[in-house]
Amino acid sequence: MAKQDEQRLLVKIATLYYLEGMKQSEIAQSLSLSQSFVSRAITRCQKEGLVKISVIQPSNIFLNIERGIEERYGIKQAVVVDVADDAPDSALKRAIGSAAAHYIETRLRPNDLVGISSWSSTIRAMVDEVHTPNLKASGVIQLLGGVGPNGNVQATILTQTLAQQLNCRAWLLPAQSIEGSTQEKARLVASQDVAEVIARFDEVNIAIVGIGILEPSQLLKTSGNYYQAEMLELLAERGAVGDICLHYYDKDGAPVLAEHEDPVIGMALDKVKNCPNVVALAGGSDKVAAIKGALKGGYIDVLITDYPTARALIKE
Repeated sequence: MAKQDEQRLLVKIATLYYLEGMKQSEIAQSLSLSQSFVSRAITRCQKEGLVKISVIQPSNIFLNIERGIEERYGIKQAVVVDVADDAPDSALKRAIGSAAAHYIETRLRPNDLVGISSWSSTIRAMVDEVHTPNLKASGVIQLLGGVGPNGNVQATILTQTLAQQLNCRAWLLPAQSIEGSTQEKARLVASQDVAEVIARFDEVNIAIVGIGILEPSQLLKTSGNYYQAEMLELLAERGAVGDICLHYYDKDGAPVLAEHEDPVIGMALDKVKNCPNVVALAGGSDKVAAIKGALKGGYIDVLITDYPTARALIKE
């Protein structure tokens, strides 16, 4: 049998499969071949260059940058959204929130316990975008104290709303994010209501977190859950660049407060690191150092960010 005769059959099979959309079983029947022969022929067509598959990448999809972040920082996945350099903060948060909602809608499994870092306007944007009615989780748990000292309960509402969208129970953390003292924190952590929620942190499969910087966000300022000038100065002196669940770390991701100094009731950095899937939502030029510190500290598995920030993360 001449090589040309063999190639003619291979090209015929490839044309029917790739261009005319026929199933392998249909091709086998049409050409009086076995289905296994057809399957092997399709594989050969790719190996021998008779078929070349190309993926058309739109200009607003940034796979190379995503891969660069994944390889540089050793994370499972980076998702980079298309946002202009001069986009307002509200547009940036909506874009990241929408991408995060899609991530949850496509990855969530019924047995997942979802943890949510509550004081984040970007996470709030994500919750607003989750609209798939058949989603279901085993529960949504608050990873950071949700009652502001001025009575603000937006964090509690955020957790409850996501639980409703995921058709599951909400585990609320009945405490302020930052207590008045470490002694007060210890007293609350020992109470049954708070201890019951904290004990479930080890069961979280997916933790959705924001990344903060030293300057508190407007949402935190409104809630009252932020450090005053004296503590902020101490954090700065120790090299703090960012926080997850209001636990601060330096440029290499190392915590800057010892446990006995930290009055925050929320998922600790070591537990964040041990969570199997931490999804961080963060963007903006002011957060580049904070995001880098979190990546270097090994706290993040999936990063959802914007294009200008992503470029800065892989720039030397």
